[in-house]
Amino acid sequence: MGVQLKFIFLGNYSNSGLQGFMKNPDQDRKSVISSLMQKAGGTLENLYLTRGNYDVVVIGEAPDFETVGAIKMMILATGAFDEAVILEEANFNKIAKKASDIASSYKSPNS
Repeated sequence: MGVQLKFIFLGNYSNSGLQGFMKNPDQDRKSVISSLMQKAGGTLENLYLTRGNYDVVVIGEAPDFETVGAIKMMILATGAFDEAVILEEANFNKIAKKASDIASSYKSPNS
């Protein structure tokens, strides 16, 4: 397996999704999500049910952003989630280096 994209998924369950939990309170959702990630070529690092702005946080790795986007599209299409946000891990040092390298070519409107 090559370099994997690390991502964080934040989601809010829909009423339908919560009803599914109530129908199947003993279902191992972590196992279900782990199998989905493996089929997509990625891995599940962890899954957390949380209090606050989001109901669930998933941390995992996938081959590319398109794979993560496809997973997001698929789970939203099921109606189990009302909201899904994907965050990518970023290398701040590489970003700062690129910014430094191109800084001399940009002049702000107020210069």
